[in-house]
Amino acid sequence: MTEAPPPRRRGRPRDADLEDRVFDAVLEVYSETSWRGFTLDAVGRRARVGRAALYRRWNTKDELLVQALEARSPLPVPIDTGALRSDLVELAKQLLSGYRTTSGLVSLRVALDARVNPELLARLTATLNRSRVLAARTIVHRAVERNELPAGTSVTLLLEMVTGAVLSHALFALTTPAPADDDTYAEMLVEATVHALRLTAPASEPKTNRTA
Repeated sequence: MTEAPPPRRRGRPRDADLEDRVFDAVLEVYSETSWRGFTLDAVGRRARVGRAALYRRWNTKDELLVQALEARSPLPVPIDTGALRSDLVELAKQLLSGYRTTSGLVSLRVALDARVNPELLARLTATLNRSRVLAARTIVHRAVERNELPAGTSVTLLLEMVTGAVLSHALFALTTPAPADDDTYAEMLVEATVHALRLTAPASEPKTNRTA
């Protein structure tokens, strides 16, 4: 008796690089068209992926956009240099580098579009914000434990000062600075930030009025 041949697999074999091509196309299409012109069909044409294959994986364009940006957006790499200033300098340099990438710029554009469409990227915003807040909170907590910052230092204020300055620097620079210039800028920014944080942090002990 001869063995029966193995059953033939139905459908086409999975395209190993489909997801990478689609995510690349997402960034390209969104950077050119923003939310209003961003469609699954446009992504499919750019990625050379059939409509059916695209819709089998992603039901909606916001689902695809969220997944692409979560996969490609620049998120801070864990930082622990052993000192507050060098931690913040490294954070600033990571943010500078990230904002200059296509995915970083698309993330900023998405954040602006989400102001008009609040439901658009709640999940993505939470992901990006949580990562950045966690990085800043960890840096601040370690600095407080090392007595480099007063207890009660605001993580939110630190994040806004560093991220806001870095974002402005990345967006409005006429040319892309050399790495050494980024290092110098990051160090100047951190020095100003630490000085301001120490001035604005709540006093560890309440002041008492003294009579003459």
